[in-house]
Amino acid sequence: MRKQWLGICIAASLLAACSSDDGQQQATVAPPQPAVCNGPIVEISGADPSYEPLNATANQDYQRDGKSYKIVQDPSRFSQAGFAAIYDAEPGSNLTASGETFDPAQITAAHPTLPIPSYARITNLANGRMIVVRINDRGPYGNDRVISLSRAAADRLNTSNNTKVRIDPIIVAQDGTLSGPGTACTTVAKQTYALPSRPDLSGGMGGASSPAEPAAPQGEVRAISNDTLQSDDSTGAPVKSSGFLGAPTTLAAGVLEGSEPTPAPVVAAPVTQPAAVAAPVATQSAEVAAPAAASGGFVVQVGAVSDQARAKQYQQRLSQQFSVPGRVEQNGAVWRIQMGPFASKSQASALQQRLQSEAQLQSFIAVAK
Repeated sequence: MRKQWLGICIAASLLAACSSDDGQQQATVAPPQPAVCNGPIVEISGADPSYEPLNATANQDYQRDGKSYKIVQDPSRFSQAGFAAIYDAEPGSNLTASGETFDPAQITAAHPTLPIPSYARITNLANGRMIVVRINDRGPYGNDRVISLSRAAADRLNTSNNTKVRIDPIIVAQDGTLSGPGTACTTVAKQTYALPSRPDLSGGMGGASSPAEPAAPQGEVRAISNDTLQSDDSTGAPVKSSGFLGAPTTLAAGVLEGSEPTPAPVVAAPVTQPAAVAAPVATQSAEVAAPAAASGGFVVQVGAVSDQARAKQYQQRLSQQFSVPGRVEQNGAVWRIQMGPFASKSQASALQQRLQSEAQLQSFIAVAK
């Protein structure tokens, strides 16, 4: 009889362990080590992560429909994959768990256990698109979905109610720095920028402030002429152009690096014709030489990494995927991954569009060196 009771107790303990459900069956706990990035850094957009104190009311463990849900205490070790739902409620129809009015036009999401408010990188596993969402509500419940996206977030990811996604938290420190699984191989594009102070246009006509008196010039004052400027650095803006004088900086996606290829100088052979006739001949020769100088003059730069072997491996994979040649070029301590060269800028632009639409890769067109 005693042995039978012992067996019943063991069976009951096993049954209780198997039947416990904290609502996170599909969640996976990552090891406490930084994620390894095997590709170039990709810039993603969406919600702008900023430090926010946690909502005390919304971050308590709770039960719903007979299931227990425990709030994630360490998002740096959290990652989850599953189907996403779309939250299609009317604007202002209800309040979120954070106490905010729901707005489908905002890039937000509801999750059963991630902290509120918090941020996460959501990846559409069907097309590779990624976006940053702000989690401000609880749910979804009553189905097999792991997260519920606002209409704005779902449209940006091109998801439906049957799309599988991956959830990687982004942790925001008090100083604004970002960390966590959602920052691996990605950088978050800033959505807001500080503007300079507005100029005082009152001109002393009753304004709140008057313009400061200009400082008296010291010595002889001469107007600046670009013709007197010289630069040994060819990567900045031309000093005699109509643009700004710029030091070498990292260019944004889609910006042409350097300047357009210039035609090779044409030396006209001595002719016996009058000067009035010789001028059109030289002009025609220059027009014919221009396309030849531009031939093979453009590449599409996909990224830059510090490891030459990894750069070559990534370049070869892209060349095979898109059936175009490629190369790896050293620039200081990094190796540039470039596709091409191409004979025209339009051909390079066509590949740039394919990289964006088929692989969600940011790139820019550069002049081949």
